[in-house]
Amino acid sequence: MLNWVLIFGHLGAPALGVVGSGYASAINQWLMLAGLALCTRMMPGLAGLHIARGALATSRIEMANILRLGLPIGGLRGMEVGVFLLAGILMGLLGAAALGAHQLVLNCAGISFMVPLGLGQAATVRIAYELGAGRPFAARRAALVALALGIGFMSAAAVVLWTAPEAIIAIYVDLADPANRETIEIARHLIVIAAIFQVFDGMQVIAAGALRGYRDTIVPMLLAGFGYWGAGFGTSWLFAFPLGYGAPGLWWGLALGLAVVAILLTIRLHLLAPPVRGTAGAIAVQ
Repeated sequence: MLNWVLIFGHLGAPALGVVGSGYASAINQWLMLAGLALCTRMMPGLAGLHIARGALATSRIEMANILRLGLPIGGLRGMEVGVFLLAGILMGLLGAAALGAHQLVLNCAGISFMVPLGLGQAATVRIAYELGAGRPFAARRAALVALALGIGFMSAAAVVLWTAPEAIIAIYVDLADPANRETIEIARHLIVIAAIFQVFDGMQVIAAGALRGYRDTIVPMLLAGFGYWGAGFGTSWLFAFPLGYGAPGLWWGLALGLAVVAILLTIRLHLLAPPVRGTAGAIAVQ
């Protein structure tokens, strides 16, 4: 809504163009911070001063444990976001039409990605809860359920992308405008690739979330680094420039990276969550 208002100058606001998008993003971030602060203030026992006192009283060991878990999570997410950002920069070298198509299809893929992202976060909570309650079999079941739901949804999303590319592209650009012809043609190719990697995209984020429930974050970060940057970005650059496949080549590399990460993280999850019933407590990860 803010983008619509500030970019195009609706509701009496000035038309700021790209700068308006920056303002809209900044305003949105501050609004989220204010909303979270308000919720924290309204919840019983979570007043701001109380939280501050608790944070200052936290032991160094506890803070180190949080950092040990949290920093690799941020590293994994940074690697994933970073490879797509750099792909966008490289796409700009291929021309405005390629960059426009890239942003168009990336936005579509990002929308469908929100569902498995949420499922992965839910899997983190459920698995940690079951392990803490001494139910490792239930924790594994939660991981499998999350993966099944994610694969099912992303399969449906893949079908939509594959069968209705024209309708999706028409949401963003005028199909009848000759000036958009090159962008539309490139977007058609990229949507097909996006449809192919939908399931892998869902698998990797859910598997990463499930592994966090097992307190396993360092190894997934290393596996993601290999998949996104070694297999994915390396192949993207090779296909797009030395081999001359252009924008589709960049996206085939991204698809390969997602597939490699999805497979590696799913195998890691299987190794940490063997299908054995038991009553042991939380699993300790090296």
